[in-house]
Amino acid sequence: MKFRVANVKCDGCAANIREGLAKIDGVSQVSVDVASGEVEVLGDALVEDVLIARLDSLGYPQVNS
Repeated sequence: MKFRVANVKCDGCAANIREGLAKIDGVSQVSVDVASGEVEVLGDALVEDVLIARLDSLGYPQVNS
């Protein structure tokens, strides 16, 4: 699943996102592009609403494009 999120400004932000999403069951890989704010999550039985809620709680809300 791919998301565009706000507030990604540096590699530290990317690390926060990777660590926060990695704690969700089923997530096997998280990649973050700081320049575009794109987050890609790979894994099994992922639930979009759960991922979006976690991103929100981390301070990186989804951007509707």
